[in-house]
Amino acid sequence: MNEAERAAQLQKSFVQSHLAMTQGLANWPAAVPIRAQINEFIPTLCKLPYDYLFRDDPQAMAECSLLAWEYTGVDQIVGNLDMYNFELQSLGAKLLFTADKLPELDRSTPLISGPDDLDKIGFSGLQSGRYPYLIEYTRAYTNLTGLDSFPSICAPWSLACGLVGFDKLLVAALRNPEFVHQLLSRLVDQLLGPLLRALNAELPGLTTVNCTDAWFNPPLVSLDTLEEYEEYVYRIPAAAGLDVPLTVTGIWGYSYLKGLDLERLMALATRLSSSLTVFDPDVSNIGPEPFRGYADRYGLPLTLGLDSTLLEAGSIEEIVRRIKHYVLVGKKGLTPMTFFFNNINPQTPLMNIQAAVAAVRIYGAPQATAETPFVMPEQESFADFLQQKISHNPEGYDFNWLPKSGYAYLA
Repeated sequence: MNEAERAAQLQKSFVQSHLAMTQGLANWPAAVPIRAQINEFIPTLCKLPYDYLFRDDPQAMAECSLLAWEYTGVDQIVGNLDMYNFELQSLGAKLLFTADKLPELDRSTPLISGPDDLDKIGFSGLQSGRYPYLIEYTRAYTNLTGLDSFPSICAPWSLACGLVGFDKLLVAALRNPEFVHQLLSRLVDQLLGPLLRALNAELPGLTTVNCTDAWFNPPLVSLDTLEEYEEYVYRIPAAAGLDVPLTVTGIWGYSYLKGLDLERLMALATRLSSSLTVFDPDVSNIGPEPFRGYADRYGLPLTLGLDSTLLEAGSIEEIVRRIKHYVLVGKKGLTPMTFFFNNINPQTPLMNIQAAVAAVRIYGAPQATAETPFVMPEQESFADFLQQKISHNPEGYDFNWLPKSGYAYLA
């Protein structure tokens, strides 16, 4: 798809209005946009087996991701693939695929047990593992939206956890740090750098290197360990020969710290991302005010995120109350604010999602105050939404997955 074709597709796609929301941050104060991680929610919403979507049909995964995006009404979806597993599988690690949950690493036999195994690390081309799936998914996503899209990668520490095992890696960091430094160095220079370089030659849309690093946080790892090994994340763009910024998502654990240690983690997070992202339980335990203050002090964009358990199991009143608090505090700052749903669990009631999105829209409006009333939106079932999309299909979904789904009666 060339540039003119992408522009034409973008004009037809539902994403156009959501792009306007995120682009509005450049003229802050503006309406607060919404991002969401929805990877576990997609198969449940579309009533499809996880293994089918995450292993067998990347076109279906692209379509279902976009349908979930449009239906939930958020402005951007993130992390809608099992992003920790692609690099591991390419190195020979075994993944377990089942119909009822996300792909999972088989941890029974770690791929690397010591220095003698480091030669197993290397990039063997985009035909290895599930890279062909990833490329086909990314192209389908671009063809359906007109948006250039580029995959996230797993940051080196979290990747090392999958290869060695978290407990063994942590012990090695204390007793044999030279091995850990060698391991992380090889992951960056011989796997992640070459992988990014190859993906950049194959796919459009690389403007930022996006890494995910959920295992590199307190209380799993001490602040001293974080600061000792953070350099390997910085090195990734250079290892790929790219002059682009770096963003690391999945930084958490603030509520386990206080005082200067809290400031140390915020400083590390913003060195890795040039922005500050904090989600529950850290925000609920500490409050949004210290994070808003830090972001203002250093001129950083701020993202605040809601507890996925509250979104799933809380009452609508509780959900709206917390979102209202976070948004009203966050939007008062000097720098732009984004709201983040940090994973939507598979069994989350649809009315909770609709209420939560509406709460951000209502209280995230520039003129909204604490006195602004909350109005529950009208609810539309996903079946009704899907039927309308089948009848009016500007994106050009093929819906070949529909007969395999719980909505086969609509085919």
